[in-house]
Amino acid sequence: MDRVKRRLLLVMAALSPGVVTITLHEFAVSLAFMVLGIFGAISIAAATIAVFPQIAPSSLKQEPSKKKYHSLLHSSALDALKGMPPDPVSIRATLGARMTAAPGHPGFVSDEEQIGMVLSQIIARWDASDLSQLDDDQIRELWLIDRMMRASPAEAGALSHFFSAPEAMLAMRDMLATPVTA
Repeated sequence: MDRVKRRLLLVMAALSPGVVTITLHEFAVSLAFMVLGIFGAISIAAATIAVFPQIAPSSLKQEPSKKKYHSLLHSSALDALKGMPPDPVSIRATLGARMTAAPGHPGFVSDEEQIGMVLSQIIARWDASDLSQLDDDQIRELWLIDRMMRASPAEAGALSHFFSAPEAMLAMRDMLATPVTA
């Protein structure tokens, strides 16, 4: 409500010289009233700013809230994941170890490295650089993706229903599972 009062007072202060000029047709008299109106407008504006000083700066200094990440899961699936056995601390440790595994043969990318690359790209998409910057929901989501990438086709099909785009997740899993031919 204070914002409305402040804006109303400022609008009145800005319009007062013009109103005086329009209402008085005599040039000399209107010039005198206009000068008085300008001083009146300045004093009303100063009083308004003095009375309501926190209105304008507060809109500029809003605290940046934590960005909502783009989840790959249905909202109901995230609630179901919270009840699953592994806790986020152990999931974080397991995923961290898998993603930092030593590279295999030079010139070849192993399945572990491919899954690590997929998870790293998802983490980068969430504007994070490593697992420590992710919250528990994001860790559970990565765990489900990792589990689906390593699962049998039947289990991967069952897990894909947690995702909002199950066909895309299965296609990505199939692309990783297919051996590269020369």
